[in-house]
Amino acid sequence: MSVEPDRPRPLRPAHKAWRFLCALARPAVARKLGTLATEGYLMQTGWMRSVASGAIVDARGHPLPWATLPFIDFITPRLRLAWNVFEYGAGASTLFFAARVRTVLAVEHDEKFAAGLLPQLPANARLKVHPVGSSAYVEAVTDCAAAPELVMIDGRDRVRCVQAALAHLAPGGVLVLDDAERAEYAPALAALADAGFRSVEFWGLAPGGVKRKCTRVFYRVVNVLDL
Repeated sequence: MSVEPDRPRPLRPAHKAWRFLCALARPAVARKLGTLATEGYLMQTGWMRSVASGAIVDARGHPLPWATLPFIDFITPRLRLAWNVFEYGAGASTLFFAARVRTVLAVEHDEKFAAGLLPQLPANARLKVHPVGSSAYVEAVTDCAAAPELVMIDGRDRVRCVQAALAHLAPGGVLVLDDAERAEYAPALAALADAGFRSVEFWGLAPGGVKRKCTRVFYRVVNVLDL
């Protein structure tokens, strides 16, 4: 079960700066931080490029989901060109999936954001815009031309979206819930357990993020990921 780690009290900016300078004053720490940023994990995963560019990208500038880096490492080699993907919450993840699967349909609530994303979409990706809290948003998964092998839930109203997606997955389809550690998503976790889903958790940083979080993959015994 996902358990959100205890969060320390936020530091004042001046206190953060002082702690950072004190850390850099220690040669071993400075060397490790430098390596992380220039040739280590933060560079290799695109974390540094994401911070510098303000985009959610890998080290080569290609779009990534704003999910945990361990999840991205896990799902990338397992995606298949024959798959159909549905997303609650559009963005760089839509471009990421579109480059690797047959079709992507995403629903987004932010009209301005959707208008900026739309010109970037390839021919195999579609985008729908519906208001937050509307039935049209939650039920947008029913607009898929074919039942999705993967549903990514990283938008609004996630508990209702999980419940809607359950009835429309392809046989063996999997569901991915980002920020699964949040207490408000407990009803969604219960619904998935009641429906016979198992899960695996991927804790870590998201591209450009600074807080540890959980992306959780839900699957049944027979599933497209062969888990």
